[in-house]
Amino acid sequence: MHGTAHKSGLVNSARLILATTIALLCLASTTVFAQHVMDPNASSSDVEMESSPANDEILPQSPQDFMLRFSTYVRLVKLSVKGPDGKFVNVNFRYRTDASRVFFWDIPTLPDADYYTVEWAAIDPRNLIARGTFSFSFGPNAQLASELIPEEEVFDHVVTPDYRIQDQ
Repeated sequence: MHGTAHKSGLVNSARLILATTIALLCLASTTVFAQHVMDPNASSSDVEMESSPANDEILPQSPQDFMLRFSTYVRLVKLSVKGPDGKFVNVNFRYRTDASRVFFWDIPTLPDADYYTVEWAAIDPRNLIARGTFSFSFGPNAQLASELIPEEEVFDHVVTPDYRIQDQ
């Protein structure tokens, strides 16, 4: 019994390390300009995502919420919004452990800006990280975000290591 308790403690410790590593990777992640369909070079996961607003969409006014629809059940671990100045907008994102295919997130009224970029990350059923970005603009004189984003903000794809724990 002592050996079983020790093995269980090791498994729990490994899971805690995994969860901490994933959280740190999501918080420190570099923007990956994946435009919704995940490129295998950008992520270990093959999860696809569509959003509202859609990537490069021009809206008449600030959106009231975001909708993210995934091709499979995922746990959303990151949702952040930043303007062209690089400053983050507080959208009160808090990680929840429940998995879903569709997420709605109420957001505050965004101040006028040339465009906004949303960064997201999710964990798929195989415990692989999928992540990406989408950008949008709004207002009467809005232009396509893709025409306004400076080239230095569009990064090359990043390969995410596979940190899954294999139960034995």
